[in-house]
Amino acid sequence: MIGIYQRAANNLDLAAMTRGRGSLMRNLLTVSLPFAAVLFGVVYFKWRSARVAGGAAAGVFIASSISNVLFFRKRKQRERQKTDARAVETLEVSASGVLDIEFVGDQGPAYCFFLDEGKALLLVGQWLLECPSFPSASFRLHCWSDTKKPIRIEPLGPSVQARHSTASLKREYRFKPIELFEATQETLQRDLDKAFKKTRA
Repeated sequence: MIGIYQRAANNLDLAAMTRGRGSLMRNLLTVSLPFAAVLFGVVYFKWRSARVAGGAAAGVFIASSISNVLFFRKRKQRERQKTDARAVETLEVSASGVLDIEFVGDQGPAYCFFLDEGKALLLVGQWLLECPSFPSASFRLHCWSDTKKPIRIEPLGPSVQARHSTASLKREYRFKPIELFEATQETLQRDLDKAFKKTRA
């Protein structure tokens, strides 16, 4: 069973965005600046040119600063969505079975949750590791309505051991971190092929 509804963003959603990201000034002072200084030393040691070393260090520091500023600006924009009743999409899931499927490279982990009426929910990505009690047969999955990017998982029951499946995500597949598609446990590989092969728009 799956229920889907929308709501405004809350503090838990915003906190999940910045988990492990620190603050803007902290990142600049404890990550970007020290890395640029180390790079300056390495480049200077190799080339014996303060100009080359300074240029490399400045370039890395500027790139890192821009990345951090853009991220925290996006968080500020998300804060405004506390008044938007459709900002967050929540999927409330109760699954009859959970399979751990094989993935390519660093795509995974990858879980397939089987629902009523021949539907399955595919969740893929290292963001799943942020919830240590996952997978669970019953949970809420929160994502941003505009981008469908996952925010956080809220287990509603005890964790379960996902059964290993020989079905796999293939290199030619095209999929997002969260996908709802038609599938059964018995025909999973064929269903994955049908839903996610490269010809899919």
